Amino acid sequence: MSMESVRPVPPPHSETEAMYNGIAALVEATAGPDRHYGFWAGHQDGASIGEATGRLTDLVASKLNVGPGSHVLDVGCGNGGPAVRIAQTSGARVTAIDVDRQALRNGAERARSQEVAALVEFRRIDAMDLPFAPASFDAVLAFESTPHFDIFPLYQGISRVLRPGGRLVVETPYPRTPMTEETRRRISPYLSMLNAVSLDPPEQHLSAARAAGMAAVELIDITDNVRHSFPRLVRGLRERRAHLEAVGGAAEADRLLDAFSAWADATEIGGVIMTFTRIQDGALT
Repeated sequence: MSMESVRPVPPPHSETEAMYNGIAALVEATAGPDRHYGFWAGHQDGASIGEATGRLTDLVASKLNVGPGSHVLDVGCGNGGPAVRIAQTSGARVTAIDVDRQALRNGAERARSQEVAALVEFRRIDAMDLPFAPASFDAVLAFESTPHFDIFPLYQGISRVLRPGGRLVVETPYPRTPMTEETRRRISPYLSMLNAVSLDPPEQHLSAARAAGMAAVELIDITDNVRHSFPRLVRGLRERRAHLEAVGGAAEADRLLDAFSAWADATEIGGVIMTFTRIQDGALT
């Protein structure tokens, strides 16, 4: 059955940046600096959020198939954890882009502290207008960043800068079932808080990739492994409610907790890792 995308109204980049600056410190105090899901073996897995997010970073990075001499583009890099980790573990050079200036500063500091600043460059760039020459990159990473974009033009731009045979790896939440009005009502505060543009099912990503001259290599559903992330985050945020109120007031604390709780309870939302490859020019029919 075809599953529709969830599409809120696209926000200006300034609003996206302001949103992250407003809630990032609150969430990071609980979950750590990496703004993505964690990977758990199951409910009894006692790993911390930091350990679990590190696991997912390594799993996703392993799909890039890069090494020394490779050049990776990290689209929507956040605080730079995956970019730094890729440089550390593979020796590849990484260009990490985002519109959040504070996150870019955090990423640059992280790269310096981990002694990979020579391999990782952080730049404030709009992913919908990539200023790079064709075939500039051996691999592209989109780590829970695609909900911020219309994926059809996003994938067109990524395909242009990806060399033939290079890989695009996307890790993202997705709707597992067709969206009902009731589900939309429950998850829309969370998506609005993040200034999300869309939440697309894998088949929509596959269509966008094919239209951009890329073919699917692998699709791994990680719903059972990442579903534990948000309940843990919500518990941690509730334990810090006094801090939330001190920073933003009681009403803002309620809004934040309600939005995250609704997302944590939304069994209709899953997680997936998709790997695509850029087809040789003229090979796609």
